[in-house]
Amino acid sequence: MKVFVTGGTGLVGSNVIKVARERYGAQVIASMRNRLPAADLGCEIERLDIVDQAAVSAALKKHRPDVVIHCAATVDQDLLEKDHALGWSLMVDATRYIGQACGEVGAKLIFVSSDWVFDGRNPPYKENTPPCPMNYYGLLKVVGETVVSSLGIDYGIARIAAVYGRNWAFPDWEPQERVTGFGTLPNWMLKMLREGQEIVEWMDHINIEANPTLASDCADAMLTIYTRGVQGIFHCCGRDPVTRVELGRLVARTFGFDPARVRAATAAELAEIGRTTGFGPPVPYRTCLDVSETERILGRTNIGVAEGLRRWKEENLEEHLSVPH
Repeated sequence: MKVFVTGGTGLVGSNVIKVARERYGAQVIASMRNRLPAADLGCEIERLDIVDQAAVSAALKKHRPDVVIHCAATVDQDLLEKDHALGWSLMVDATRYIGQACGEVGAKLIFVSSDWVFDGRNPPYKENTPPCPMNYYGLLKVVGETVVSSLGIDYGIARIAAVYGRNWAFPDWEPQERVTGFGTLPNWMLKMLREGQEIVEWMDHINIEANPTLASDCADAMLTIYTRGVQGIFHCCGRDPVTRVELGRLVARTFGFDPARVRAATAAELAEIGRTTGFGPPVPYRTCLDVSETERILGRTNIGVAEGLRRWKEENLEEHLSVPH
């Protein structure tokens, strides 16, 4: 199996590379543009600007992969809201170019989407629930899904949510600030706990509940979409929705810290969090995804948050990539 991964230095992309090589014995090519990995990922690197249509076509014709897993995107909400044209180019035009190139070489395209295609007001959401995004990022993901499903190619749409884990391209990476969404939130919480800090989280404001997803597990689900030969929309996320406070306490217990160091914010603290973070563009309220149909079709069980955190702890103990050379 030959796998082409876009966004190979990202959290999701680096885990797709690792899982594809270790669990599936795949040959992996990863596209990167400016940032090269600090660690050896054991894959071939293709320097590629995914908004250059001719370059995308040439790269896929050069490598002729069996499957392309399109992880590249920007999650900078402020940037997307300020520069709609840039976001469209990066997340819609580039997706179309990649999809068309997949059609040219007969490769399956797996497009990485998000729970933020929903506004979070009426969860849980099934794979066939009509999208209803509330910010530009979510809109771009909806358009990306629509583009991929309308090209007449073999495709899979992998919605992920609240992704955390180890970035194998930069093994020492950790977030420096609190995030308003759930993505990398466990990483930030672990950093705070290790520094002896108290974690104070809101319980009734924005993005209060989601399905935490271990990056290596969603990577495995994406590769299963290919190996099972199935097509459509799949919820490749953790199976358990939790609140921010519940998540923090689970992180604490998993890594041997006192869960009492995680608590809900008071009204005054919530106001201060909003003042200092600004909360940014509109964010979904409760983006809880139903994974039962995905589990049935893929023949695998999405791991829950407790098991995901346990596996993440094991991954944090790895000193080097255990991939064949």
